[in-house]
Amino acid sequence: MPLEIYQRGRTWWIRGRTDGIDVYIKRSLKTSEEAVANTKLREIERKAQQRAILGEDAPTEADELTFAAAVMIYDAKPADANYLMKIIPEIGHMKVKDITPKLVRGLGKKIYPKNATDTRRRQVVSPICAVINNAHENVKGVPAIRLKGYTSTERVAQDEARGKQSLQEKTPGSWEWLDKFQGEANQYMGALALFMFTTGARISQSVQVKPDDLDLKNGRLWLPASKGHQGQYVELIPEMIVTLAKLKPRGGRVFGYKSRHSVYGPWQTACKNAGIEYIAPHAAGRHGFGTETVVRQNLNPVDVAKAGRWSSPRILLDTYAHSEEGSANVRDAFTRRKTDSGTKPGHIKRVK
Repeated sequence: MPLEIYQRGRTWWIRGRTDGIDVYIKRSLKTSEEAVANTKLREIERKAQQRAILGEDAPTEADELTFAAAVMIYDAKPADANYLMKIIPEIGHMKVKDITPKLVRGLGKKIYPKNATDTRRRQVVSPICAVINNAHENVKGVPAIRLKGYTSTERVAQDEARGKQSLQEKTPGSWEWLDKFQGEANQYMGALALFMFTTGARISQSVQVKPDDLDLKNGRLWLPASKGHQGQYVELIPEMIVTLAKLKPRGGRVFGYKSRHSVYGPWQTACKNAGIEYIAPHAAGRHGFGTETVVRQNLNPVDVAKAGRWSSPRILLDTYAHSEEGSANVRDAFTRRKTDSGTKPGHIKRVK
């Protein structure tokens, strides 16, 4: 049985087995406070996990811990694990305490000399910080590391060097695009596209929705947690409710896909067959939701941010609400203002 705490009289005890501890343990935690008992339990499990991964000689002090050892006690996601495989040959032998922000930023340039600074941040800076900060929480004396990404000046310089602009504007989805897309997509992909566009859900969340998450009677479904946001109910438009009521779950998932990676190929094919611009799922869905509501429908950004589960309206406006008229609307506004005030275009009234 896994480790668990239980109460004997007023005192909390621990019992069970876990990887890294060879025997069944049963002993007092010498506290009557449940919160303290849970803290002690987590510490025992942490040390046991270290021993299970690194052996009895697992480093427990900052002076001994190498980056390679720190990676072994970090629960990396598949994408991060791939990034770390390129990083370990470079700094795996180094002591974590000797890794500096300057070194990390320079490593991004060394491993990805021809890539954008955003790639360096995502595939070098972020994984290294995650590994070191995890070690900070689990190995005594390891300092945390904090560093910013690359500056806008560095981004521009790198873009000029590689002859390609990064952070290119995404084309958001629209009702017109969606209608054409659904005409060629299969029923599961068409429903998925409609769901993301009308709720702002991320594709990684959407493909996880299971039949038990549906509450169509109340016009909603439970959306799993993603990117630091806890799971919550999402309200559905009538068309989405009807679509989901007719959609037979496939493979234990409402939209029939096990992961987002299995969506991209068929998605591209549907765009090609429909003769429309390829818009990736995230841009068609979450960016489309932000642009449709704020720019096209002129809804309050505060309401939209709440409905789309953004942490603030600023993030919504800075990243997801795309201008579709450029500067034309601004020029027209000044022209109308002059016409309405009786001032000829190009003539400036002077105040005496």
